Amino acid sequence: MRYVILGNGVAGMEAALALRRRDETAQVAIVSEEHDHFFSRPALMYVFAGQLALKDTEPYDRGLYERMGFERVRGRVASFDTAARALVMEGGGRVGYDRLLIACGSKARPAPWPGSDGPGVHGFVTLRDLERLDAEAKPGGRAVVIGGGLIGVEVAEILKDRGLHVTFVVRESWYFPLALDTREAALVAEHMGHHGIDVRLGANVAEILRGGDGRPRAVRIAESGEEVACDLVACCIGVVPNTGFLAGSGLALSKGGAIETDDALRATAPDVWAAGDCANVTWADGSRRPEPLWYTARDQGRAAAASMLGDEVRYRRGTWYNSAKFFDLEWTTAGFVPVTLNFDNSELPRPDGVREWFQRVPGRFESQRIVLKGERVVGFNLLGSRWNHEPLLSWIHERRELPWVLKHLPEAQFDEEFSPRFAVWPTASVA
Repeated sequence: MRYVILGNGVAGMEAALALRRRDETAQVAIVSEEHDHFFSRPALMYVFAGQLALKDTEPYDRGLYERMGFERVRGRVASFDTAARALVMEGGGRVGYDRLLIACGSKARPAPWPGSDGPGVHGFVTLRDLERLDAEAKPGGRAVVIGGGLIGVEVAEILKDRGLHVTFVVRESWYFPLALDTREAALVAEHMGHHGIDVRLGANVAEILRGGDGRPRAVRIAESGEEVACDLVACCIGVVPNTGFLAGSGLALSKGGAIETDDALRATAPDVWAAGDCANVTWADGSRRPEPLWYTARDQGRAAAASMLGDEVRYRRGTWYNSAKFFDLEWTTAGFVPVTLNFDNSELPRPDGVREWFQRVPGRFESQRIVLKGERVVGFNLLGSRWNHEPLLSWIHERRELPWVLKHLPEAQFDEEFSPRFAVWPTASVA
């Protein structure tokens, strides 16, 4: 049996390892144009900042392919020939398969504004994105970062660290409304301002203006007409599936370009599966869209491998969790945390029966929000200190009530010796 995996990110590598554990004699070929080795994409910001070498972000040693008997195919796929069961490579050549997993990930959503085409406008998703931004980000320069999500704040941080003046333009009324409410977002925006970032909320980009040399000279804000001077623009408005090469293949794609899959992650062509950012999957609420998260890509890779081996598989993501940093401000979330701002910038009503316990710790950039449905704790949103999501998820599954959770919450904190311990402050409230 010849298995071919397109993509050596976490979904592709987890699938390859799972296949090898179950079938020692199978041919396993991994196709990638980006890098010869699997690396941790969330760590690219540390490579840009000079804190890590690219090799330091590789979870496995560089002898893994040889030791596991993986065939490495380095190159870019131009198209997919489903009838011939082959990937067609740029520059000629084909890679045939018996069973194929497409785990080609995502790429930065293109900037949509007038003036976006041309040099000086950057994404920050792939290794090539990093290399291009690294070459142009000069200390003393001016950067405009557009987009109020995690990638945007990472890019703002690394550009500021390099010595650029950074303006952070967010179209929503507050920062990161998919994850934060207005109180938490105000805390984060205050923290970014403390680090010297010029944060512009509720600001829509109208145009990227270019100088006589063809490079960006300013970003014009729609509401005020203000021209924010810049030497480069980082467009961090999300990602899209990296599936352009599938045009004309006959493989069913969603409206957004993700590969349609069934519960076993099978695509619509025989012996083809998809996993990771490029796969359209069913969420707990019945909607269908990709899950652009590291741990869901890992889980999908493992599930796809089992399906390719003939197991009965029904992929469903477990209870939501995530963690990140806003500069040095830690963020941990787990379970159900309602979104409170709509795409049109109008506030959403809170779901029926949902209450929230909230406190901001006096004198610190730190807050805790605990979501309740009835008396049961169903979600956590924790800012400013480090938390272990595993006990949080356990308490959700155990249907714990708020008094019990507040008593035991210190058990979920990391850095016990050095971090201030969790305590309930008189300002805490349930709304």
